[in-house]
This record gives sequence, C-alpha cells and structure tokens, in this order.
Amino acid sequence: MNDNHKEKRFIHRAEYPGGKSALMKYVSEHLQYPEDALEQKVEGIVRVWYEVNDKGEVSDAKIVRSLSPSCDKEALRLVRTLHYGRPKNMNLRVKTSFHINIRFSLKEATQQVTYTYVPTQEPKNTPSQPAQHTYTYTINIS
Repeated sequence: MNDNHKEKRFIHRAEYPGGKSALMKYVSEHLQYPEDALEQKVEGIVRVWYEVNDKGEVSDAKIVRSLSPSCDKEALRLVRTLHYGRPKNMNLRVKTSFHINIRFSLKEATQQVTYTYVPTQEPKNTPSQPAQHTYTYTINIS
C-alpha cells in the first residue's frame, strides 16, 4: 500500500469564506445588543443550529440554547444574514448543518465615548482684560 495516497472527498461541506475567524469577525461586527437585554444586564451564550443549502444560503435556523427572547431573536437574525460559499459537489444538492455559539457580553457592548478637543479662535486680548479660553468638545457615542 502507498502511504502517500490522499484521501478523496466526493461530498464537500459548505464553508464560510475566510474560515472560522472570518465568521467570528462578521458576527462580532454585526451583532446588535438588544436594548432590553442591556437594561436587564443579560449576558451569556445563545447556541443556534442551522443548515446551509447547496447555494450557500442559510435555509433553516433554530435556537438550541436560549438566553432571553430578545437575544434569541437577534441571534437568529444574525445567523440568517450569513452567506456561505457554494460547495462543488458534482450536481449533488447537499445541505450542511452547523452549530454556532453567539456570545452576548456587556464588556463588548458598552458604548465608547470619545471626545475631540477643538480650540476656538481666541480674540486678541487687550492688556486690561485677562486671557479667556474657550473649549469645544464633541462627543461621539458609537
């Protein structure tokens, strides 16, 4: 027997473009923490089972482990936006099933406050008037 013989696969699974790291990056960038979950300080993991059809589209999604109704709804919304690459299976229509854990963490959801110091034009001071400084702050909440 030849030990250098490669194993051949005839049926290929759907794969997310860029792999698992790209999938996790997409999830973290597009996750919208529900307002009621923020107010109630809900944290945890929602586990979702889903199928990807032969076109690379999510065809079915179900909650396996629930966290809260609003977090479950957001996890399903996010999973349904995923689009996988089309597997090349020689005219076979194959569905692939996946599980994904979507973490809802308040540390990641806290709003960042940034400010920018913009000095305003100061009028020329006369010797009898003390110097006045005016500061303008712009606060962006993202």
